[in-house]
Amino acid sequence: MKLYRHMILTGILLLTIALLFAACSPQATPIPTLVPTAVPATIAPTDAPTAALAVGPALEIIGLSGTKSLTLTELMALPVTEGFAGIKSSTGKITAPVKFKGVALKDLAALAGGIDQNNGLNVFAKDGYSITFSYDQAINGKYIQYDPATGDELKSPVALTTIIAYEQDGKPIDPNGEGPLRLVIVSAEQNQVTDGHWAVKWTTKLAMKSLVEEWTLSAKGGIDDTIDRATFESCSAPQCHGVTWKDDKAQEWVGVPLYILVGGVDDEIKHEGPAFNETLAAAGYKVDVTAKDGYTVTFDSKRIVRNKNIIVALSVNGNPLDEKYFPLRLVGSDLQKNEMVGAITEIKVGVPPVPTAQPTTAAAEAIQPGTLIITGMVNQTLTLNEPILRAMKTLKVTAENSKKKVKEDYEGVSLNALLDSAGIKDGATKLVVTAADGYTAEVNLTDVRPCPNALLAFTDTPGKWTLILPDLPSSSWVKEVVKIEAK
Repeated sequence: MKLYRHMILTGILLLTIALLFAACSPQATPIPTLVPTAVPATIAPTDAPTAALAVGPALEIIGLSGTKSLTLTELMALPVTEGFAGIKSSTGKITAPVKFKGVALKDLAALAGGIDQNNGLNVFAKDGYSITFSYDQAINGKYIQYDPATGDELKSPVALTTIIAYEQDGKPIDPNGEGPLRLVIVSAEQNQVTDGHWAVKWTTKLAMKSLVEEWTLSAKGGIDDTIDRATFESCSAPQCHGVTWKDDKAQEWVGVPLYILVGGVDDEIKHEGPAFNETLAAAGYKVDVTAKDGYTVTFDSKRIVRNKNIIVALSVNGNPLDEKYFPLRLVGSDLQKNEMVGAITEIKVGVPPVPTAQPTTAAAEAIQPGTLIITGMVNQTLTLNEPILRAMKTLKVTAENSKKKVKEDYEGVSLNALLDSAGIKDGATKLVVTAADGYTAEVNLTDVRPCPNALLAFTDTPGKWTLILPDLPSSSWVKEVVKIEAK
C-alpha cells in the first residue's frame, strides 16, 4: 500500500515537472502578411531639379539687415503678383507679352530689411550675368516702355511691376530652359514691352547695395547714340561683350573693347551682324576718347580693329570706379599710361554721317553741289558725297564706251551695291539718271541688275562721278551724275 501511494506521488511529481517545462518552452510566432503601401495621391511625378528646389535654396536675398534663402515652395507661398511681360532686344526684335506669375521685388526686399531710395538692387543669374536696378525701377516700375506692335516708345506709359516669376503661361518655368526663376516686368494687360537687358533669366540672387549714380556716354560717328549705365553694364557681361584685364597691381578691370563701342556708331548697323565696319576702319579714320575735363586720347582706326586689349572699363575688383575715373576709364595691355584716360564722357568716330532717308518732295530733293541722291521707289533715299563713297568698298573695271571704241580703266563703287543699300521696291522697272546739266537717260533694271561691272566711277574732280554701264549704249553713260531715280 505504501509502495502504491509512493508510485502515485512520484507520477504526480513527474507530471507537474513536465507541465512546468512545457510552459517555459518558446512558442512559434506567426509570419506577418506583407501588405503593399499605396503612394499618396497628392504626390505627383516631377523632374529632379524642380523637386530639389522645392526643398533646397532657389533664391538668395542679401539685404541690409541680413541674408535670407528661399526654397521654391517658400517663394510660391508669398503674396502673388502676376501680369504680362515681353521684351525688345537691342536689335529691335519684339518678343510679344505673355503671362507671368511670381513675387514682386518690393515684397522680396521686405523679407531682408527693405530698401529705400538710397539703395539699388543687384540681380544675379546662375551663368554669372548681373545687372543693377535703381530704387525707382525695382520698387516703382520706372522703365522705358515700347509698343509691342511697332516697337515705338510709348507716349503714355502704363503701370509696371518688377517680379521674380516662377510660372509662365500657367506652367512652371522650365529649370532646363530659362527658369525656374526669371525676373520680368509685368503690366495688367498685353500693352507694353521693355528693354531685353532687364529680363534676367535663371535668377538666383538679389543683393541690396548703395545706389549707383546714373550716367550716360555720348557716342558719335556715322550715327549718334547715347549709352546709359544699364545698357553698358549689360554689354559688359561675360556672355555679351565683356572682357577683363589685370593691371600690375593685380586689380581686375571689367568693361567692353573700344572697337565694340565704335562699331555701334560707325555705320547704320548698331549691334546685329558685323556691327564693326572693317572696310571703313581699313580706309582709315580717327577715334577720339574724351574725359569730362576735356582731356582727349586719339586712336587710328587700324589700331583698334578687333583689339580686345583696349578696354573701356566700368568697374575694378567688382566695384564701380572711384571719383577720379568714374564712370568709365580706358585700360588695357595695349595702352600707354598717358592713354588710360578716365572719367570718359564721349567717344567720337571720324566717319561721315550715314545718309538718312529724305522726303520725296521736289523741294526736299534739291541737290547740293558735290552730292548724289538715289531716290524714287526705294526703301530709303540715299544722299551720297565723295567721302562717303570713298569709304565704301571700291571696284575696278575695264570697259569700252560704244562711242569711243576704246577700252579704259575705271574705279568706283558698284551701282548694284548702292541700289541694294537704298532697297529697290517691288514694281520698279527702270532707272532715270540725271546729270548736273539736266541731261537724263533711262535704263532698264533688267539690264543693270545682272551686270556686276555697272559702276559709279570716280573722276579727277572730287564730287563728280560718271555712270559706267558696260555693254549698254554710250547714251546711258552719264557724266556728272547728280540723281538716280527708280521708277
